[in-house]
Amino acid sequence: MEPGNTPSVELANIAPPGTRLFAKLEWYNPTGSIKDRPAWYMFRNAVEEGKLEPGAPMIEASSGNTGIGLARLARIHGHPMAIVLPIDSTEERKQILRAYGAELIEVKGGPNGAIARAKELVAEGEGFMAYQYGNHWNTYSHLFGTSSEIVRDWTLQEPPGHFFAAYGTGGTLTGNSRGLRARWPDVAVHSVEEILTDPIGGMRSQDDPFQPPIADLSLVTHRHELSKTTANEMVGEIMELEGMFVGTSSGAVVHAAVDYLGTHGGTAVAILPDAGWKYLSGAPWT
Repeated sequence: MEPGNTPSVELANIAPPGTRLFAKLEWYNPTGSIKDRPAWYMFRNAVEEGKLEPGAPMIEASSGNTGIGLARLARIHGHPMAIVLPIDSTEERKQILRAYGAELIEVKGGPNGAIARAKELVAEGEGFMAYQYGNHWNTYSHLFGTSSEIVRDWTLQEPPGHFFAAYGTGGTLTGNSRGLRARWPDVAVHSVEEILTDPIGGMRSQDDPFQPPIADLSLVTHRHELSKTTANEMVGEIMELEGMFVGTSSGAVVHAAVDYLGTHGGTAVAILPDAGWKYLSGAPWT
């Protein structure tokens, strides 16, 4: 089962009066997140380019979702899989990774600590690393896939004025921005980011010392920095007003879009990376 062709819906109840907000629901992918898209592209092209031999071990640094997408493919195709992930990743994501047969290597230091440790293990010969932060097939999965679907499914006569996406590896933000601007050159790109004092798992800030090589931040026209607390408050509002059970990064993206549209007006499309099932052991559900 390939990822993609996820639905786009209008969030009519939470959008400010006089505005329109459409959301692409990425939890309809095979393992429940947008990261199935880059996982599929990176895995498939590693095989086609001869970088990943049959049965060869794999390793990846991930806060959870990309690791889950790769672990699924590794399980199907017979590759041992090790995931280096931050120790504070939710228990649900760890349980899913174990269910797919992945070995978990938990480290301190957040996503950057996981990246550093995974690179060390690869240097020691522990396996093939897709390296989602520097693999351009991550970006291409959204340039050729996600953004094309947004354009295909857009039903309004006028194009969206704004595009909102979380900044994590940079793949979603960069690939979609390039794809959407190829069709709608004037669309404004909104980067939704964590603040370093209250970080959101899987997200990143432009203030972080490490910036993913695939991220083209010159495409960004607006930055929105949110705390995990604020994002989780919006998770509750989305549940109440739209009946959707979303993850924390989805809450952050919707909060940024609602806040901006409420002040400036307009029509926007937003990427909602995943649902809330993998976060039940954390805030706001505990």
